[in-house]
Amino acid sequence: MARSLGSSPWLSGAGIVALALLLSGSYCSWRGYYVPGSLQGGSTQTTIGPVGAFASVFVDGTEFADSGATITIDGVAASESELLVGQVATVGGAQSSATVGSASTLAVTTKLVGPVEAIDLAAGTVTVLGQTVAITGDTSVGPGIAPTDVGGLGVGELVAVDGYRTTAGLIASRFDLAVANRAFQVAGPVANLDGAALTFTIAGSTIDYSAASGGLPAQISDGSYVVVSGGTVTAPGTLRAALISAQAEVPTGSNGAGGSVHGTVTRYGSATDFDVGGQTVATSATTTYAGGVSTDVGPDVELEVGGSYDANGVLDATTVTLVPATNVRVAGPVAAIDAAGLTLTVNGVTLGTGAETRWDDRSAAQLRTFGFANLQIGDWVIVRGAAAGGASASGRVVERWPAPSPALAELQDVASAVASPQFTLTGVTVAAVGATFTDVNGASLTPAQFFGQAAGRVVRARGTMSGATLVATTVALRD
Repeated sequence: MARSLGSSPWLSGAGIVALALLLSGSYCSWRGYYVPGSLQGGSTQTTIGPVGAFASVFVDGTEFADSGATITIDGVAASESELLVGQVATVGGAQSSATVGSASTLAVTTKLVGPVEAIDLAAGTVTVLGQTVAITGDTSVGPGIAPTDVGGLGVGELVAVDGYRTTAGLIASRFDLAVANRAFQVAGPVANLDGAALTFTIAGSTIDYSAASGGLPAQISDGSYVVVSGGTVTAPGTLRAALISAQAEVPTGSNGAGGSVHGTVTRYGSATDFDVGGQTVATSATTTYAGGVSTDVGPDVELEVGGSYDANGVLDATTVTLVPATNVRVAGPVAAIDAAGLTLTVNGVTLGTGAETRWDDRSAAQLRTFGFANLQIGDWVIVRGAAAGGASASGRVVERWPAPSPALAELQDVASAVASPQFTLTGVTVAAVGATFTDVNGASLTPAQFFGQAAGRVVRARGTMSGATLVATTVALRD
């Protein structure tokens, strides 16, 4: 029986929805290309990555037809209508090209559900059940979280997080306020198993399994991947579990099948031997890199790997793509739309979109099938992504909102050309005469203090557009 939205582990509200069209032709892609292996018509394929859109299901830039797929969320049968943009899905099926496939299975596992224990505005992280969760420009968030960063959260709030595990916790791909009756949950590899104390750890979470139903499964040892659910929080970062189940973190790829994995480097042996989200990867002299070079790969680096599996289940990498920093944030009305180039212009910045772009309609329309074709001149949008040179950026997340009051435009990026009383963000001049200035923690700065330290740092400015200049009323350091 498919689960209702009311029983979902995510607070989906009155329609957290998004759609990206299957985009072809020229567009501004943060990858530059996408080659998940040597694909033949109907070849088997495993894809692990964020859900980007619906109609079919778009996962990490690939459109999967899912009419016959078995869909599960946390092991419970679900329907496509329960999936949310940003959830990390494991898709099994066949792929006919680099961007089109057919899913036979699609599974989502919530990585972390628990209370927010601490907030670090400077680092852009929150602590949930002892784990450090990074919220980036690539993080999709649910209703009730505004702004779409750590400033929109409060200590004590119950949250549900999906994303990519790191040595300390997670990089969030999706972050929601959880429904009030949602059970706590932690997913990850076991470490520090102590049979006498009846405890183990998962990243920064301590799991007390003394009251777990059925106890600890017999096959569990350090390194085993488990999902811990239910129970009570007995101390910050400590969960007394109700149930522990063993899972495979990644499916075993069959020899010769294609594979694509989005995650962080969870084990680094060398540049030719590392794991991404639990999947062992081998590179070679023929592996192609985008967004960096082989020496940029290391522990906790977020990347995508595409290739094919060998007889031992190792993913032999054809491509390794390093995910860029998503420092750009642009908020304002759409001033121009280029349907042929799949770009929109906001606050003087040209924003490219592509198959990897996530679309989320937070306006009164609440369209489930929201995408580039639904944009109109004057729509108020928030676009987050990566700088692309000059007054342009690659849009990773596009959200349409009701126009705020007052309708102040926003720009955020690494500041350049810093010379009091102005600086540049994403190629746009920001005039800051008379603006108020704050540091990363919200403490006041004098203009001299700000201009003395702003160069090369991420800055967010709010104000009004005057021609091609943003006349700022508030300016804040963001890192």
